[in-house]
Amino acid sequence: MKQYTEKLTSESPMSQKEKHSPLKSSANPLPKTDEHFPLHAVNDEDNEQKKKKIPLIKRFSPFLILCCLLLVLFPYMMITGYGNVKSFWLLLFLFPFSISNILFADIAIWKYFEGKKIMPIWLIELTLSVLIVQLLI
Repeated sequence: MKQYTEKLTSESPMSQKEKHSPLKSSANPLPKTDEHFPLHAVNDEDNEQKKKKIPLIKRFSPFLILCCLLLVLFPYMMITGYGNVKSFWLLLFLFPFSISNILFADIAIWKYFEGKKIMPIWLIELTLSVLIVQLLI
C-alpha cells in the first residue's frame, strides 16, 4: 500500500487524468502523421511541363479565319442587305450566335485531337467553313 501511495504522490494530477483518459492511452499512442506521411508542396513547374502548350502560329485554323471574316461580313450584310438572309433582326441574332458556336467548335476539335493531328483538323474545319460561308452568301 505504501508503494501505491508513493506512486500516486510522485505523479502529477494531469498525468493521472491523461493516463485514465479514454481518448489518449499511453499503451497505444497514435502515430504521428508528419513522420509517416510527410507533406509536399505542389510545384507549379511540374504541372506546366506536363501540359503541352501549342504555339499561336500552330493554333491558327480555318475556324479562326472564318471568325475574322464573319466580323467583317455580318456588318456588311446588315448594311447592304446582300446575302441569303434578308432579315436585319435575324442577322443581328445570328452574328453573336454563329461566332460563339464556331469558336466553341474550334476549341472542341482542337481538344479532341490534342493539337497533334493538324491535317485532319484543317480538313474538318475547312469543309465546315466553306459550307457556312455558302449558306450565308
